[in-house]
Amino acid sequence: MNGIAPPPGWRRHLAAWSAHRYGTWLVAAVAFADSSFLPLPPDLLLVPMCLMRPERIRFLLVLCTLASALGALFGYLIGYELWSVIGTRLVAFYGYQHAFAAYQGLFARWGVAIIIVKGFTPIPFKIAAIAAGVAAMNPLSFILAAILGRALHFAMLGWLLTMFGGRLAEFVARYERRLAILSLLVVIGGAVVYCLR
Repeated sequence: MNGIAPPPGWRRHLAAWSAHRYGTWLVAAVAFADSSFLPLPPDLLLVPMCLMRPERIRFLLVLCTLASALGALFGYLIGYELWSVIGTRLVAFYGYQHAFAAYQGLFARWGVAIIIVKGFTPIPFKIAAIAAGVAAMNPLSFILAAILGRALHFAMLGWLLTMFGGRLAEFVARYERRLAILSLLVVIGGAVVYCLR
């Protein structure tokens, strides 16, 4: 039988999902939610989708940038309008009360720069978006900074995938079972650390 054999195991499912008619909408929804309330980065779905369908990488990166910026706007609204109802609980849930207080002080002087640079720090973007809303940062400045910051994040990811994507796909194919076990151990370890803190 001619043609390329389907990839084994979970990679076959990712390949099918990347071609599924709802796959694109799912990665956009995750990008939106990640910037406002969900503790799940879109990169976890975006990277495999880009590796499986490299011809769609630019479209997927632009889509995630826009969806993430819209999610950041929703995070801003949580901080601006729903702080006492939702915002305080989200910040407490992620354990970023101290970082949040620091962000509020920084927004007074460096609002736009903080949003742009946030993409290169370990603090979730949603925390910065909510803090911008609480600080009543200029909404237009915020959304422009969010678009630029998210664009820089996804452009960097796209560059890495373009430069090293082929080698990464080969590495995953070669060590699939070991990587799956390692990923499971990391998830379990993260859950244990989170529960014990």
